[in-house]
Amino acid sequence: MTGFRDVQVDPYFGGFVLETLTIGMYEETRNAIREYVQNGFDSIQRAVTKLHQLDPNEGLIRIIFDIDGDGVRIRDNGAGLSAQIAVRTLTSIGASAKDFSTDAGFRGIGRLAGVAFCDTLTFTTKAISEPILTEVIFDAKKMREMMSPEHGSKYSALQLLKDCVVGRQSDISPDEPPFFEVSMRSFAEPPTELTSPEQMELFIAQISPVGYREDFAFASAIQKYAQTAPVPIDTVKIVIEETNEEPKPILKPYGAKYEIQDAEAKVTLSDIKFYTSPTAQWWAWVAKKDAPGSYTEEEVRGIRVRTKNLQIDGTALVREIFQRQNKSNGRYQDWFIGEIFVDPKRVVPNARRDGFEDNKAWRAIRNEIGGTVCKDAGTWAQEVSNQGQLTLEKLTQKTERIADEFETLRRSEFKDGDRTIGVSAAMTKLQTEVGRAARNANAATLSSLQALGSKLLDMKAEAMGKLAPGTPKIDSDRIENEARDVLLGELMAQFEQHLELPCLASVRTVVKREFGWPRS
Repeated sequence: MTGFRDVQVDPYFGGFVLETLTIGMYEETRNAIREYVQNGFDSIQRAVTKLHQLDPNEGLIRIIFDIDGDGVRIRDNGAGLSAQIAVRTLTSIGASAKDFSTDAGFRGIGRLAGVAFCDTLTFTTKAISEPILTEVIFDAKKMREMMSPEHGSKYSALQLLKDCVVGRQSDISPDEPPFFEVSMRSFAEPPTELTSPEQMELFIAQISPVGYREDFAFASAIQKYAQTAPVPIDTVKIVIEETNEEPKPILKPYGAKYEIQDAEAKVTLSDIKFYTSPTAQWWAWVAKKDAPGSYTEEEVRGIRVRTKNLQIDGTALVREIFQRQNKSNGRYQDWFIGEIFVDPKRVVPNARRDGFEDNKAWRAIRNEIGGTVCKDAGTWAQEVSNQGQLTLEKLTQKTERIADEFETLRRSEFKDGDRTIGVSAAMTKLQTEVGRAARNANAATLSSLQALGSKLLDMKAEAMGKLAPGTPKIDSDRIENEARDVLLGELMAQFEQHLELPCLASVRTVVKREFGWPRS
C-alpha cells in the first residue's frame, strides 16, 4: 500500500446556501423587519458611543411607507458606511465587523432577509463628510428564481450574487448628514406589517428599543430602577411616516388599562416588583393585577426577554422557563406583563433572534430567572386563582341542592312553570361559576368540574323540554347562548392548558369570529 498524496480541495457553495440564509431564515418573515431596525440601532449607537458624531438623544430611525403602498424604507441617521468599504460590506455574507457583545446584529446575515418578500432590495448609504453616495441593489426576484429547487444546484453562491447584485456610487455634497437606508420595493407575499402602518406600529412597539408611554403607571419607577440596575435600558426614537401624515412616534405598548379574559371591564395594574440577578447578569420588572386570568392583548401579555432593549422572540422563552418548573405553569406566562433585560456580554442570540445559543451562560441565567421571577409569579398566580375561584366542594354542594329541587319538579312533572324557570336560571348561573373555576383548575379537579357542568346542562335541558302548557314564554335563545358560552369556556380552558401559541391564538380568533365569545 503506497502513501497518501495530497489532493486539491475546491469547496463549492451552491445557491441553496443563500436560500437557507434568506427565504429559509425565519419562520415569521416579519422578523426580517426587526433585523433592519436593529441594524439601524447599531449604526446609531456606533455614531454616539464610538465615533462621537451624534448626541445620545439625536438618534432616529424612520420607517417610511411609499405613496403607492408597494414599498417601505427603513432609514437611520447613524454612522453610515464609508464609500471605501460599503459595497464589499453589503455583499459579504456571514461576515461582519460588529462585536457580538455590544452590537445587536453581528453575523452579517440579516441584511438579506428582505429577499424573501420583495423584488428589489436596495441599500443606500453615506458616511460623514464624504462626497460619495453608495447604492447596492439586490435583484431579489431573480435571486429567488435562481435559488429555487429547479435551479439552486446550477449556480454557486458566488455566481448567484454576481448575477443579481449591482453596486454603484454617485457624487453628493459632503455636508449632507450620514445615513443608512434599506428600501424594499415590489412586494411578493410580504408580512402584513409591510402593507399596514397600523400593524407595523404594533410590531415595532413590541420588539424595538423604544421608551414607555406616559400613561403607563410604572414607567417612572422602571426608569429609576434602571439607573442602578446591572443592564441599562438603551432607547432610540423610531417614527412611522406615511404620505401627507405627521410622523408617528413609536413607544412600547404598555398603557393604563388592559383587557383580561372573561372580565367585564378593563383592569389596571396593582403592583410592580423588580428582580436583580444574583450574578448581575440581568434584571427584570413584573407587573401584577388584582384579578386572575390571561391578558387578551397579544402585544402586551407575557414577560419578554430583551438584550440591548431589543426583544428576543416573543413570549415563548419565558413560557418555556415556567414549564420547566411545572408543565401546566406555562399558562401563567399570559397572566403577567413584564420585561427581563439580559446583559448582551453574557449571552449570544441565535441567528433568527428567537432565542439564545444554548451555552453555559444562558443555562445559568435561565435557571436564575426560573428560581426567582417565574417561581414568584407562579406562586402569586396560584394564590389569586385560589382566592378568585370557588372550590370543587362548594360547587358540588350547590349542584346537589339544585339537583334536589330538580327532582322535586320532575316528580310533579314540571307543572309549576315559574319554579321551573327559576331553577333553570339558577342552573345557568352555576354553570358560569363552574366554567370559571375550570379555567384555572388543576388537572386533579378539572374532570370533576366538567362532570358538574355536564350534569347541570342535562338537567336544564330536561326541565326546559318538560314545561307544562301555558307556561310563560321562555327566552330559549338566551338560555341556549348561556349554555353555549359555558361550554366554550370549558373548552377554552382545555385549549389554554394544552395548546401552545400561536395555535392557541388562532383558536381564539376562530371562536371569537364564529361565536362572538367571549362576549364584551
